[in-house]
Amino acid sequence: MSIRGASTARAVSLPRPRWRRWLRALVWVLGMVLLLECLLNLALNTGLIPAIIHRAVPRLRLGWSEAWWWWPGRVHARGFFLEHQDAHARWRVEADEVEGKLSVAALFSRRVEAGQVRARGVHARVEPLPPEERTRPKPPRPHPWRVELRDLEVQDARELAWGTTHYLGPADARGTVRVIAGQRLTVDAAHVHLAGGFVEEQGQQLARLEELSVGFSLEATRRHPEGWDVLGGLSGRLQAKADILPLDWLGARLSRHAEVSLHDGAGTLEADVRIQRGRVEPGSQVEARGAPLTLRLGPARVKAPWHALGMVEPDAHGTPHGRLQLSFAPVRVEGPARRVLELPQVALTFHVEPRLEPPAPSVQSELHVAPSGPVDLRLLNTWTGETFRVDSGSATLKAAGHRDSEHASGAMHLMLDTDLVEARVGDTRLLGRASAELDARRLSLRGKTLGLNGTTLRLSQVSADLDNATVRGWSGTFALPQATLSLSPPELEARFSGTFANADPFVALLSRHKRLPHFLAPLIHARGLQVTGRVRLGDPGLQVRELHAQGENLQLQARVELSRGTTHALVLATVGGVTGGVEVTPGGTHLHLDDARHWFEERLAAPPP
Repeated sequence: MSIRGASTARAVSLPRPRWRRWLRALVWVLGMVLLLECLLNLALNTGLIPAIIHRAVPRLRLGWSEAWWWWPGRVHARGFFLEHQDAHARWRVEADEVEGKLSVAALFSRRVEAGQVRARGVHARVEPLPPEERTRPKPPRPHPWRVELRDLEVQDARELAWGTTHYLGPADARGTVRVIAGQRLTVDAAHVHLAGGFVEEQGQQLARLEELSVGFSLEATRRHPEGWDVLGGLSGRLQAKADILPLDWLGARLSRHAEVSLHDGAGTLEADVRIQRGRVEPGSQVEARGAPLTLRLGPARVKAPWHALGMVEPDAHGTPHGRLQLSFAPVRVEGPARRVLELPQVALTFHVEPRLEPPAPSVQSELHVAPSGPVDLRLLNTWTGETFRVDSGSATLKAAGHRDSEHASGAMHLMLDTDLVEARVGDTRLLGRASAELDARRLSLRGKTLGLNGTTLRLSQVSADLDNATVRGWSGTFALPQATLSLSPPELEARFSGTFANADPFVALLSRHKRLPHFLAPLIHARGLQVTGRVRLGDPGLQVRELHAQGENLQLQARVELSRGTTHALVLATVGGVTGGVEVTPGGTHLHLDDARHWFEERLAAPPP
């Protein structure tokens, strides 16, 4: 018994084999890894992680349709999206597939660190918020999240959008991205390549990108309370070639009226731009040119090839200077039956400091229109009908000017000067010269109406032989603070104010048998009359409403209509303290002195003949 007990004790005290302990440890480790894998994949596919991130960063949302992670290997996700909204914009990134190496330990210190990130089938959109939805940027939070995506590669991107502008087509990108939430964005050694896609604006195709290549770095910082300074930290180079599609889409931006349209003008674009810390460097150039562009304005058509050239060059002091010139040469204006006008060149040039960071630089602009060839003014006869007929005469158009956006100063004027014009109003023959000056800054196009506010019209050397009077060497100046020209049917309507050298037009209108009514005799010697009123000129005739004239001891109100060679006028004149009314009809001139003002107001209230 003693011997057997001693043997049993020795057997129990023998050490276990070492491989069994290692096997048990390995089983425990594998079990923990499998448990961790199960927990990670369960968390990835139950929405728990997106909910935790959204709770920590309320303006950030992300998600995926399915995901898996064989830790410590690569995490994979399909149907991935990430969206964010700040004080001025909202953005969203979608990808068919995303994979990369993610550090779990970094998450516990509010850091997202991932390497060898690959994204395929990407759609990226940035939408600036409308003004009513924008808010003041909030101050940065303490202990912000930090994100670092190393060796990021985007493959087979399909859409890039900013607001209503979209690029649809293949794109690839790579680089490293670092973010400190709400404080800083850094992009290093980034390269973006687009080729073969289309650029669209509000669903309309603008251009086909043959190739666009961008290599850049970006250091964007947030300056509270101003917001983000993005462009000031941009450096890189952009090279692009594109085919510009016909510019019909631009016509819809100019006017939605059927009488105004823009067609043709397809062309090409090439660009090579270098940027260093938000400033465009010398040697950068963008050039585009296109086939003749056709602009239809009612019955008129304007055709011109176009060319745009933007470049940065050092000035005489070595300071970089940016210049963009848009030119059209030659410009041909055609009417329904023939060519109306040809201009050798129309050029608009902009000068600007070549920097991208705020505040926006001031812009100086110049307009140059080379003098046109003579324009036959008889083409106006199709517009004025029988009211006003041009028998001979021509005009020349030219323009020049400059403007400084910083000081809101400068002037841009279009000048139209005629030689001696011979015309007829009914049976009355007229001779004279005219000069029109249009403020190019105030020209506008709305629907089928061309705005001509700020136009000045000068008449000189006007002579006429009337049945009742003779006019020789008359002159007058008209300012048109408000003026519109309807394109179809053609009609001019304007408010005017001006100065008449003398009262000859009124004398001619009111004379009877080449003699004025006695109380109007001082009109013959009146000088420097100030005149205001409204005028309408079109095929029905010439109408002058609310006509007021004032001179020394003289006041005059009138309504005048000239149509098909006939004249109707109502006049109330106060001369030397005497007030009288005059009515001019095809049958003659009729004088009313008894309660003239009451008679005049009653006649004005009655419908015109």
